[in-house]
Amino acid sequence: MIITKHGYKRIKERKGLPKRAQERHILQVLRKGLLASRNGFDDFKMIYQDFVYIFSLTQKLEPILVTTYQSNNINLVEI
Repeated sequence: MIITKHGYKRIKERKGLPKRAQERHILQVLRKGLLASRNGFDDFKMIYQDFVYIFSLTQKLEPILVTTYQSNNINLVEI
């Protein structure tokens, strides 16, 4: 699992988690989150605790956290 610099910044800003806790948090998101949508083969969105996490995949299919944002009105279609 990879977290981009932008992803680290957004989790710190929006969730208030220190850098060491962010990796554990993203693992929980991947395990327990709800798959909200998928665009093609390379990227997907997950919902966990009223936040939407946007991921992409490497060539080896390793998830990369791109960004996260709070979603008060979750209107994404579940797959």
